[in-house]
Amino acid sequence: MLTLPLEEIDKQEALRYMGCPAEPDEALRTVVDTCEQQLRRTVQPRVVYRVLPLCREAGTLSAGGMQLTGEDIARHLAECDRMLLMAATLSGQADQLIHRAGISDMTRSLAMDALASAGIEQVCNRAEECFREQLPDTYFTWRFSPGYGDLPLSLQPEILRLLDAEKRLGLTVTAEHILIPRKSVTAIIGLADHPLKKGARGCATCRMRETCMFRKGGTHC
Repeated sequence: MLTLPLEEIDKQEALRYMGCPAEPDEALRTVVDTCEQQLRRTVQPRVVYRVLPLCREAGTLSAGGMQLTGEDIARHLAECDRMLLMAATLSGQADQLIHRAGISDMTRSLAMDALASAGIEQVCNRAEECFREQLPDTYFTWRFSPGYGDLPLSLQPEILRLLDAEKRLGLTVTAEHILIPRKSVTAIIGLADHPLKKGARGCATCRMRETCMFRKGGTHC
């Protein structure tokens, strides 16, 4: 398990999640700065991971007994012989901060939520740097999470089981396959001993691409 500090959060990214202009007014910037300080002071980011061999039999793809369904994940892992399965969380404290802020101040709650979203992505990026250090001479795909393309969210319970994430992170999943704490991420990274071609990612694999507010504004998430 990795225990990682939450480093300074990219506040411009958080403001973009909030749908704010590039230059927010002083009052909003003060709210964001205050929320960032509280979030960094309170949360306890942690990551668990496991490397699993990929099994291809009778047209199916699996790892650790978990069947990886869908054409998108098959393409993502096509040149890989193993994968790194990971789960990351900012901890339940992030959810508590967002909830408490929403009781009295929706702007503060929105800022806290956006900062936490940006923060968990930064934690995942930092974890990936650690993986690369621990697995030298290994080539990595980008992170592919349930809900991307046609990889179903229904895989979440099996991912948590394989990682023992409930015991190690306190991470659970609802009947609707939503992770709790909410500011948590699971992902699959393909691994190989040779250079990998760059595959489609981002908007190309997102099921929300036709209705995404970021795409309508000419940007991306």
